[in-house]
Amino acid sequence: MPRLRSRAVVAALGAGLVLPALATLPSQAVVGSGTVSFNDCDVVLNPLAENDPVTQNGTWTLPVTVDHPSPVPVFSSQTVGFELGDVPAGTFPDDLTDTTLDVFVEFEDGRGGSLQFAAPSSFLGDFDPNQPLTLGEYDVDNVEYGESGPYSFFLKKVTVDILGFVGDEGRNYRYSCDRVANPTSLVTVGVFDPNAPAQITLDSLQATQGQSVGISGRDFLAQVGSLTPTVGGEPANAFPVDEIGFFDGQLVVPEFAPPGQQEVRATYQGETATAFITVVAKKAQLVVTKAVKAGKTLAVNGSLFKPGEKVTLKLKKKGPAKKGTKKAFGTSVTAGPDGTISKGVKLKKAAKGSWKITAKGASSGRTAASGFKVS
Repeated sequence: MPRLRSRAVVAALGAGLVLPALATLPSQAVVGSGTVSFNDCDVVLNPLAENDPVTQNGTWTLPVTVDHPSPVPVFSSQTVGFELGDVPAGTFPDDLTDTTLDVFVEFEDGRGGSLQFAAPSSFLGDFDPNQPLTLGEYDVDNVEYGESGPYSFFLKKVTVDILGFVGDEGRNYRYSCDRVANPTSLVTVGVFDPNAPAQITLDSLQATQGQSVGISGRDFLAQVGSLTPTVGGEPANAFPVDEIGFFDGQLVVPEFAPPGQQEVRATYQGETATAFITVVAKKAQLVVTKAVKAGKTLAVNGSLFKPGEKVTLKLKKKGPAKKGTKKAFGTSVTAGPDGTISKGVKLKKAAKGSWKITAKGASSGRTAASGFKVS
């Protein structure tokens, strides 16, 4: 099988792939192979003129291999290798002489764009349509990426042009397949930018303590490892950093992250990126004696506070109070290792009637409330 080595141009319809190339940087090869099924294949005669249909809506099962260095820096020249299988016998209708072959392939890149590669023309000589047409292997040089990130290779379209003669009459047939059944990525290439600042992005601007939000990071040092973001200074869950300095997943807001607008900070190998999120405090729980006599002690129990934090208790009479009685009390208690509180509050000279008690954690911001009656 011939191996066609060329300086063919690679085009990019989506953002991120640019020409011309810079010096090639060494990288490990990533090879992906698969069999791709097409279900919308047409043969036309003279595609640049009459464009007469020969056959339509055919199918094609094509073995494909992509050989690409990865990871690679932005703006570095790379060589990408391709190997394609055969066009089935009987696809083209005529015997041709002095025949040339052109092959074009197009991939979706998983980023909303596409990558197009063209092999140089090759000379076939006499063409026998009753034999399979071997497309073979070829290289595309000077491939360059202008933006960091992962690039997938979903084969989208293959076009095969043959140009030859029947007697003295020139004929150009085009075999084109542009719909893939159940596409899968043959290979994913990582592109990193050593000069870009690290960034993190959150998919929500607000979250409750303990809630998960999507997070993605990019352009950290291109080295496999792990980082642990913080929210308001509280460590969150860890994320693996890939070979191009990217990570993503679900950030679990720490259970006792401070409420209000907080900084989300990610530091990795000396690089730091930040974003902001508004943290909403969870509700704590509070249980008190429902009925107590004036001058006696009210039993107060609570849970779901931050271990070790100061919890302020405020007791207030609802409505007017009889002269000479008290209508408010205040005290505090420290939450235990399990986040619970327990406190007895003596209601000396407390006014009779309905009361409300509130509790608030000093650092967690968690609150709870309950009611009781004094008789």
